[in-house]
Amino acid sequence: MSPNAPHLKALLNMAPSAFACGDIGKLPAIKSLAALRKEVQGHFGKLSVQEIDALVGWFNRNFFRLDD
Repeated sequence: MSPNAPHLKALLNMAPSAFACGDIGKLPAIKSLAALRKEVQGHFGKLSVQEIDALVGWFNRNFFRLDD
């Protein structure tokens, strides 16, 4: 990851249980990894491809569990 992404590093190191209190609101209705990638790029578009991949993987493992 680039040194310019300290917030991304902090997010990726955060345990998903930190969000368990329910304060994150409703997750978007995402049905595929492609849709998740598009959503991540929309919110974090200035990241490298490697950083986008890492963030998509983290969201998928911890929240979405998409298979494709």
